[in-house]
Amino acid sequence: MLLAAWGPAASATPASPGFDVEQLAPGVYAVIRREPLGMANHANSLLIVNDSGVVVVDAQFTRAATLEVLAALRRITPKPVCYVVNTHWHDDHVFGNQVYRDSFPNVQFIAQEHTREDLATLGRTNRNGQVKGGPGALALFQDLLDRGLALDSSKASHSDSAAMQSTLTIARQYLAEMPGFRESLPTLTFGDRLTLYAGNRRIELLWFGNGNTRGDAVVWLPEQRVMATGDLLTAPIPFAFGAHLGEWQHALDAIGALQPAALVPGHGPVMRDTGYLERFQRLLRAVTAETQSAIAQGALLEQVRQRVTLEGFRREFTAGNKWLDWAFTRFFVGPAVAGAFAEATAPSGSRP
Repeated sequence: MLLAAWGPAASATPASPGFDVEQLAPGVYAVIRREPLGMANHANSLLIVNDSGVVVVDAQFTRAATLEVLAALRRITPKPVCYVVNTHWHDDHVFGNQVYRDSFPNVQFIAQEHTREDLATLGRTNRNGQVKGGPGALALFQDLLDRGLALDSSKASHSDSAAMQSTLTIARQYLAEMPGFRESLPTLTFGDRLTLYAGNRRIELLWFGNGNTRGDAVVWLPEQRVMATGDLLTAPIPFAFGAHLGEWQHALDAIGALQPAALVPGHGPVMRDTGYLERFQRLLRAVTAETQSAIAQGALLEQVRQRVTLEGFRREFTAGNKWLDWAFTRFFVGPAVAGAFAEATAPSGSRP
């Protein structure tokens, strides 16, 4: 593979207690979070250092975490951040935008046009809901943690406790920062494609249709064959809240067709091949097919939920880990079955 030619430079370098920095190509760095998957998570970032400035892909869930990433960037280069690309509207990818706006007066924020609309609507609504419901949820998590219990009230495993503790740490910081939050909406949007030229580097921003959200952007470096996918890909568990199941499969097909040498997912480790992507494609096809089959037999939503459990895929994604088993059901199976049911039963004129 092309990346092997860079040898030791491609290895992970600890940058803080919360993340590693991996050099994927000359001037191209992945910021990979090390916190365990929880109910609150920081996003990965991609840092693209060019002749006169830097392109950053995605911020983190708090300004404190984004400042840590900026400090790591400062150890790489003194060049200013010219662009911040937000791959979609979720707060764990955009809340830290404010750090870049405050640090670089000329920075521009870029997103797919649907993402800008969703940030100003869904984003604000979701943020208000997290502020309103957050303290109560965190009190519950702390009580369970203190009693050695998991979210399902069973005895907590080590991974259960680690996930809850990480959630508490990140969410408490998020809520503490909320009074000083200032929204940073995109200043530049695009439809299907936007190409940035930075010296000799070509950076393509692509939209392959609805997927995890309706505005998922991927950032593609064609010469280096490096791609940041946002939450079109997340590991070890995919997230399906509010997703567009059918079209998501087409977006993954488009990613695979580009034959990337390195994929930087929204969450999880750098992927050096398309093995995980292909496994996830099989999972999406299965949930759609099994849901449609149950509907054809007359099943209603609750009956479909009971029948479509995707147990055949569970170990592939969780390897028997107790916490990941719970997360696979909560983060993917439940919302994916509901989404597949809604798509299959929607009036034909309203389907995408």
